[in-house]
Amino acid sequence: MRRTERTEAIAVGVAVLMAAGMITVALITHSIAIMAEGVDGVIDVAASLSVLIGLRLSLRRSNNFPMGLYKVENLLTTAIGILILIGAYDLGREAIERLASGEKATSNPWLMVGTMGVVVVLTFGIAYYKGKVGREENSPSLKADGKHAWADAWARVAIIVGVGIQAVGVKNMDSIVALAIVLMLFWTGVTVTVEGLKVLLDASIESDLLDKTRSTLEADPRVRSVLSIEGRNSGSYRFLQVSLIPWESDLRATDTIAEALASEVKEQIENVDHVVFDFRAGKPSGVLAACPVDETEERLSQGLGTSSALEVLELDTAGRLYSRQRIETPGGDSLEDEVRRAVLISRLGVDVLLVRDADTAGAAYQVLDANGVEVLSRPLLRSLEDAVEEIESRVRGVVELSL
Repeated sequence: MRRTERTEAIAVGVAVLMAAGMITVALITHSIAIMAEGVDGVIDVAASLSVLIGLRLSLRRSNNFPMGLYKVENLLTTAIGILILIGAYDLGREAIERLASGEKATSNPWLMVGTMGVVVVLTFGIAYYKGKVGREENSPSLKADGKHAWADAWARVAIIVGVGIQAVGVKNMDSIVALAIVLMLFWTGVTVTVEGLKVLLDASIESDLLDKTRSTLEADPRVRSVLSIEGRNSGSYRFLQVSLIPWESDLRATDTIAEALASEVKEQIENVDHVVFDFRAGKPSGVLAACPVDETEERLSQGLGTSSALEVLELDTAGRLYSRQRIETPGGDSLEDEVRRAVLISRLGVDVLLVRDADTAGAAYQVLDANGVEVLSRPLLRSLEDAVEEIESRVRGVVELSL
């Protein structure tokens, strides 16, 4: 059994013992409040059994359900919430009827206090255990069951207080405490039902997780820009759909890129089952420029043959820099390596390439010229930041000239 299943199995056993004990004591003492908790205990047993069944079914796949039956957990979460609301309604009606018709006297207050004391300790323990495992395993049904258990624990504390007050002569406290329990059950039932329905209706996952996914992808050197991210929960798992523009212009390579990006996302975001990528071709409007960089000294390299990376700059139509990305260009300083870098620059869609020394007669620069890449040679430039300023000035000058 998985950890979540073992947790529910333990909860079922404890809930059976507690429900049996509370109903027996309620029959002996004529306490509506303890009977209310006993009935709620029966609901706990049914809920825990339902969650246990759901956890088993959620892993199964079939031809009709190729993505799995993950949402069985959320369906059962909603059912738990509805059970809580039904139980709250019945118990509230009975408590009101007792108040209106005159409450029966309870007996054996010490038996009630002793029984409920043991039940409270067990309930707090189960509530903590369910919540802890539910959060660690990201199980919505287990987390919902844990919330219900916390509400039960405090309701059972209230019963002990009510029994004590009634023992000193205050009338109707049994029914009043029962009504307080009903209000707590009602709030818990509404909360759990809404959480289950949100997933069944494909509500988006939390915005902070979407932001974290965006940050993870934008930090990857293979991604030029992230256009949109959508996500939904299904059972304990999350499904993401991402639309982005890669730096790689050959979309035939996107399968390999998608696998690598999906692995990165799954490492950063818990319980991600699927990430579907929609790769878009093209580059943003404006100017795309590049500088060959010597990464060991963080300066503009002499030319394409000696560079170890490219600093790629995106500028808007007014010449303002709004994005920059470092792309490694592995290889040596041979002519073949220089030509490969020229091909890479052309495939990226670069408009302007700034170098310190350009042999325009060389094969690499002929490749650039054939692909419409403007090459600027600036022998006096050394600093990468000076190169960025030069490109910004160049683009602004072109814009002003055109105006």
